[in-house]
Amino acid sequence: MKTNLDIAVLIMAAGASRRMDGIKQLMPWKDSNFLLETIKTVRNTNAKSLHVVLGAKAEFINTQCSLKEKNIDIIVNANWENGLGDSIAHGVKVLLQQRPALDGVLICLADQPLLSFEYLNSLIAEYIKHPSKIIATNYGKKLGVPALFPKLLFEELSVLKGDFGAKEILNNKSNVIISLDAADQIADVDTNLEYQNLINRTNNTLNS
Repeated sequence: MKTNLDIAVLIMAAGASRRMDGIKQLMPWKDSNFLLETIKTVRNTNAKSLHVVLGAKAEFINTQCSLKEKNIDIIVNANWENGLGDSIAHGVKVLLQQRPALDGVLICLADQPLLSFEYLNSLIAEYIKHPSKIIATNYGKKLGVPALFPKLLFEELSVLKGDFGAKEILNNKSNVIISLDAADQIADVDTNLEYQNLINRTNNTLNS
């Protein structure tokens, strides 16, 4: 079994967060904001590298988070308005130009702040055992990200389009997929109400 697989993490942070007041990537969370806390989580995993895909307000986010000063590899998708699928495709293409021998790509979102590095490591550990399979997160009736994709699907990832991200690949029954349960760590935050609910939930947990 090959245990030193070259796995890169793509943190997707290119969207415009139109359903929120403010820039979602910069929403206050823990000691900083959503994006920086996601980066911190990923840095604690066993992945070989992390890369942030920016799009809307890329320069402002980069400056506010001091990403260059933190030596974070930034990939900017000028066509971010074409949707998450386009940003994933762009990120994968840039990654493969840099590192054609890459073994796997773990795709994460910058707006899932409850995810732990332990859960991401469990995806990586499962992938090491099954390097030809997709290792995805179980959402009950569907599968989603975080998800780790094998080399044989890089080409398919690099031609994704639209705003459905990798859902088409993840819910294609012809693909061999292992799903893991993230339990209460799944919390997508797309609106102000969802953000406030997340803050309240976290405060309640801390006070209980």
